[in-house]
Amino acid sequence: MVGTSQPLSGPLAVAGGANVSGITAYFQKINDEGGIDGHELQLVSKDDGYDAARAVSNAQSFTGEEQVFATIAQVGTPQISATQAIYEAACVPQLWTITTGPMFTDPVGHPWTINGIPPAPVEAKAIVDHIADQVPGGTVTEIKGSDALSEDFHAALPDLAEAAGLTMQEAQTIPAGATNIDAQISAAVAGSPDAIVLEALPNYAPGFLTGLARAGYDGLVVLNSSANAASQWVTPTDPAGEGAVVPLFRKDPADPRWADDPAVQEYLADMSAAGEEAAAPLGNALDGYGWAELLVQNLRDAAEMEGGLTRANVMNAAWNMDISRPLMLHPEQTTSGAEDPVLSEAGEMGAYRVDSGGWESVGEWDYSGESVDLIGEN
Repeated sequence: MVGTSQPLSGPLAVAGGANVSGITAYFQKINDEGGIDGHELQLVSKDDGYDAARAVSNAQSFTGEEQVFATIAQVGTPQISATQAIYEAACVPQLWTITTGPMFTDPVGHPWTINGIPPAPVEAKAIVDHIADQVPGGTVTEIKGSDALSEDFHAALPDLAEAAGLTMQEAQTIPAGATNIDAQISAAVAGSPDAIVLEALPNYAPGFLTGLARAGYDGLVVLNSSANAASQWVTPTDPAGEGAVVPLFRKDPADPRWADDPAVQEYLADMSAAGEEAAAPLGNALDGYGWAELLVQNLRDAAEMEGGLTRANVMNAAWNMDISRPLMLHPEQTTSGAEDPVLSEAGEMGAYRVDSGGWESVGEWDYSGESVDLIGEN
């Protein structure tokens, strides 16, 4: 039995529901093939509403009455931080968390938690390098939220920008709970920066793009990867999102350029077979499918180790991965304990195109082997 605590309500409800759909589809695929080491995969999903207190309650249930073998795809730095000690005390794997927090890459201090996406310093490096390439010596303004994701980026991006010869202007902060960010956009545009970067949860992306378009801003517009599913966060703003760039690390199932891609076609077929076809175009569903893929590989690797399919072996497998994932833009991914604890370290910068409703590659980024240093510097 595997548990997942997701934001099934609140501002990220669509993302949380899609995550569950993707995990469900991949589990059904594996169960139809005979399961893992004689075991059928069962998913128990609980709603935390992107709230740390509710995530704690879910973790207590998972490690208590539910007695799950492992958990997967917990969303958000506050929720992961609040539950980490609970899972550690119970020796329950907290696998493939979804957070930009760089602190969740510590196999020595916190061996029961491993992260699945690029930490903020790695993604911020990709953003800074792209801006420096497009507008050398340019000026940059951050519009940041009042949440952990925003702080993760804000802790990394300014220093990286300075090192790249860019000049940071005053950051504009979105108050907690705000639904309108026009004031922050107006203040940012007033400084005439060469680039404006959104460091906030993806639910702010539509307002960010439409607000900049209304303001007539013609500089470089940059999103963070939480908004990398174009059909969810960018296409609804057409034509405001034209040219906006984002760091990408996996394929977008709704992007026409992947329509004939064998891995995407297999994913879509598996989603349909599981009755999850409505969620299939959503990038977060593909993410969930991918987290389940990683978990299955961890279980299979653990089953081959001395002692067999134990929780400790599952974590050992997760911290020492060597896997090819064709749904990723850079399929070959590895972890190697404390020397290389970051699974996803490479991708491309995508520019949104209204005519296709998808991303056009405008450059690659690859910090394989550099992530530990980037995290250490921030």
